[in-house]
Amino acid sequence: MPDFDEQWEKVMEEKYFNKKKGQFDFTQKRVEEFKKLTGVKDNEFVGKVCLDAGCGPGIWTYAMQKLGAKKVDSFDISAEAIKRCRKINPDAYVSDILDLKSNPVYDFVLCLGVLHHNRNTREGFSKIASQVKTGGMLHVMVYDKKHDHEYDGYRGNTCVEKHKEWEKLSFEEKIKMCEKKVETIGGDIHGWFDAFNPEFNWSFSSEEVEQWFEEEGFDKMKLRVKSHFNSIPTSQVNMNGIKS
Repeated sequence: MPDFDEQWEKVMEEKYFNKKKGQFDFTQKRVEEFKKLTGVKDNEFVGKVCLDAGCGPGIWTYAMQKLGAKKVDSFDISAEAIKRCRKINPDAYVSDILDLKSNPVYDFVLCLGVLHHNRNTREGFSKIASQVKTGGMLHVMVYDKKHDHEYDGYRGNTCVEKHKEWEKLSFEEKIKMCEKKVETIGGDIHGWFDAFNPEFNWSFSSEEVEQWFEEEGFDKMKLRVKSHFNSIPTSQVNMNGIKS
């Protein structure tokens, strides 16, 4: 079973969440979280065409729809995630960011918490940047390397080797490992499972991400608020820019 299928199929019951119960429900709260993360205003997407690259179960697709988008294309590598996303976007489909071909037609492209799970994050950034039309906005979130120490080697340069250890564990052992983190640091089981489960968990500085934007022809970059929607007490690099 692919890494993310296991997460979206097996770790979505209410017992795996703490204070973040309902974080994947399609509600107005998701819309407000999206606005805070991206800086997008009410009705800013009216008549716009958007792309949710690595949509997961579709909460940000839902937010873009509610903010007036004319069309939102949504895809994810996980078939289980797409099953959930199709509840609000019947056209959501299974695909891989690294398979994207240049198609600069989107007014807004979102790639939140996805690029760092690709074998080559920089290549993935180029792929999603190639979807943004002139004057359009790209918003990404990747892990901030300043907080790698909280993840016992499962984040940053050692993540691939640590993942080999994770693969040897039974599902029950994985859950127990997450429960221990909840007891010692906080968060919830789903959040920690999300942190440990992927094979690739690369991390970066805001300076690195800003350079990627510049190299791909973007300007007016802005570092947005830190996000905590995944229940783990950490910070990430949330940044957007405009295609010039």
